[in-house]
Amino acid sequence: MKKITIRDVAREAGVSITLVSFVMNAKRDENGQLDCCVNKDTAKRVLEVARRLGYRRNQAAASLRSGRSKTLAVITSDIANPFFAEICRYIENTAYVSDYTVIMASSDEKAEKMDKLIDTIFGYNVEGLIVAPSPGSENVLQRVLDTNTPTVLIDRDVKGDAFGRVMVDNVNSGCMAAEYLIGKGHKKIEMVSYDLGISSFSDREKGYMNAMKKAGLGSLANVRCASYDNVGNDVVNIFKDAVKRGVDAFILPTKSLSVAGFKALNSLGIKYPDDMDFVCFDESDVYEINEPPVAHIVQPVREIGEKAVEVLLNMIAGKKEGKDVMLQAKLFGE
Repeated sequence: MKKITIRDVAREAGVSITLVSFVMNAKRDENGQLDCCVNKDTAKRVLEVARRLGYRRNQAAASLRSGRSKTLAVITSDIANPFFAEICRYIENTAYVSDYTVIMASSDEKAEKMDKLIDTIFGYNVEGLIVAPSPGSENVLQRVLDTNTPTVLIDRDVKGDAFGRVMVDNVNSGCMAAEYLIGKGHKKIEMVSYDLGISSFSDREKGYMNAMKKAGLGSLANVRCASYDNVGNDVVNIFKDAVKRGVDAFILPTKSLSVAGFKALNSLGIKYPDDMDFVCFDESDVYEINEPPVAHIVQPVREIGEKAVEVLLNMIAGKKEGKDVMLQAKLFGE
């Protein structure tokens, strides 16, 4: 089958090749409509002809001619994680309005996988990168900076003045969780976390510790670490020990730890909230349908996604201001 070219579309539509190129490369507004100065009826006719003939724009050739790929890349720890999946949805929506395509990938919390992914992504001549750094990925990200690729960090932070950042105030989030439980009269409050060296976890731990010390409960503060690969069994063992020591409340600073926490309660025959109270993180139907509902910290995922694209596009355009954005989470109580 003959490959349909831009010349074929121009001839069939009765317009110039330049006009077809202009229509096919035009941006779209927030309603998905073409944003160009070509007559709307003419532009519609060109698009209809292109669709009927089966014309496909050669993105690689367009990138070579313009030096612009109009492509962004996103690397999270796990794109199947609802937290990151929702952020990616908003990233994609926001990028689309600016006529950008988004490539997405998961690092599985492995720096070596992130390294390989970045090599692959660079092959697509991406204009910018949004990344939730995996543990130990500092050297990998430095290599990205060495290529002068604009890069925005989300959720987790690493050192480097050249990065853009869209972060949540996780110190305040950990503090809010602890203060909520303290306000309910709990004293023996502990936290289960992951020992991954990730800033979002360490910041939540710091906020929890600060709140406990402020309430005069610093000597009772305790952060227990679960293995990322064996979280279910580890949380059960942590809860067993906690019950023996009279712990009456836990902060579970991720959705995966929250789910593991409720499974541990069921397997150990512990009642929520009479025997053990919780503050969880992120959103889940479990929190809402549980009776009583579960207090939880909700992160502003829509703002994270939209702001990440906004900051990255500004960096691509050469703007240096507004690279660091700090957002606030909210606590939803019972």
